[in-house]
Amino acid sequence: MNAKKISLIAIFLWVATISFLGYRFIKGNVKSAESMEDTRLAITLTPGEKSLVLGEMRTMLRSVQGIIDGLDQNNMELVSESALESGTEHMVDMDPRVMMKLPLSFKKLGVGSHKYYDEIAAVAQSDGSQKKIISMLNSQLQTCIACHETFQFINE
Repeated sequence: MNAKKISLIAIFLWVATISFLGYRFIKGNVKSAESMEDTRLAITLTPGEKSLVLGEMRTMLRSVQGIIDGLDQNNMELVSESALESGTEHMVDMDPRVMMKLPLSFKKLGVGSHKYYDEIAAVAQSDGSQKKIISMLNSQLQTCIACHETFQFINE
């Protein structure tokens, strides 16, 4: 086989691999709803992967509780600290295999949520407007609800 044919085969295999990985990155490991009652997309994960993702969600819920507690006490330092616990610095370092299983729409909601917690912390540190923080927290919770209404996790 000459060098030109080998090069063409290599390019074809490279394009096919990148296309497949791109498709998997966007689609994830998702199944359509199996029942008419529950129409959420089912993301298939191992029990350990599922525990990791749900643990990150529980951390976000603890942040919400801490933010509310800080607002109740008029303690902007507590609001900021609580928000930063779910900010981008504390994003769980996900295994690339897990990330490939999550659909792009889920990843966008997750990363957007982490960034928004950073924004809540910034407001608490700067002007400390309780009304603005409550409004931001309301928006954040709407994102949480949208995610929980759209996705569910099932075991592989």
